[in-house]
Amino acid sequence: MTEREYRYRPVQRPWYRRAWFTWVVVIAVAAVFVGILVWPVAAMNNTSYCTSCKAMQPQAKTLALSAHKDIDCTQCHIPPGTRAAVRWRVREARNIWADYLGMPTTAQRGSIPTNANCLKCHPLDKIPDESGGVRMNHAEHVGRNLDCVDCHNTVSHRLPGQKAGVSMVTCLMCHNEKGTAPSDCGFCHPVPDKSKHAPDFMKEHGKQAEADPQSCLRCHHDKRQFCDSCHAYPPPSHFSGTWRYTHGPAAGADPANCEACHDKAFCTQCHQVNHPADWVQTHGAVAAKGPQACLVCHPQSMCDACHEKNGVVVKQ
Repeated sequence: MTEREYRYRPVQRPWYRRAWFTWVVVIAVAAVFVGILVWPVAAMNNTSYCTSCKAMQPQAKTLALSAHKDIDCTQCHIPPGTRAAVRWRVREARNIWADYLGMPTTAQRGSIPTNANCLKCHPLDKIPDESGGVRMNHAEHVGRNLDCVDCHNTVSHRLPGQKAGVSMVTCLMCHNEKGTAPSDCGFCHPVPDKSKHAPDFMKEHGKQAEADPQSCLRCHHDKRQFCDSCHAYPPPSHFSGTWRYTHGPAAGADPANCEACHDKAFCTQCHQVNHPADWVQTHGAVAAKGPQACLVCHPQSMCDACHEKNGVVVKQ
């Protein structure tokens, strides 16, 4: 070998600079990427991931019995759009690895389904304006800042004993004499002209229905579905815990609304109790036997305020 040949002889590359090693590194990095990001995202994309949490077991049971049982939770509870999807998945991916490594996780709650979530599968132009004898323009209601779940709150997670469908109590929040929507029954429930009810029907129909229930059932064939949609669910205000003591102004402003369900005899049970003239001085002995009778009409706070004002000490 001449000196020139020796001087310009190609030098063999080290093993870590060869092509096969480069491919090994690329494949290893891809595998790590899949393991850290892609696999958690794929895992959390289905209902089994959400229902694996013990706190979600009640929701898992109600979902399994609903029409949405084959729809993944993320389709409804993650707002549409890349930003919301990435934000939720990044946080959940971090939680997966934090839980696996025994580190604290960051709790988060899925959002209530938005109209955009619902309209992906239920476009407004595919929803009829009248169904089941009820006239309902969905586009009009969505345009009034209402969410689909404001009315359809039993679609996916109906509680035991809770009726399916839309309760008329929800409608009456706006469709009443004082509300922002028409209160005429025929506006939503189209009926033949000869069957229209009298103007005072809401106030008087209870007596008519009690005297001749079959006359009602000629049009309203299902008592459970039609009548119970109002009578089985009092308005939300009734569940405040203090309605017994605070209903006075509401009843005074719109007594007909109360009388649609309650007759005069119901009101007089409390409002025509005749206490003796010296009741303020003598009621203590009666109350000492048990306050339950007093609390039917009077809140405990009323008793406490009066006793404190007059310096009366009540023995426990």
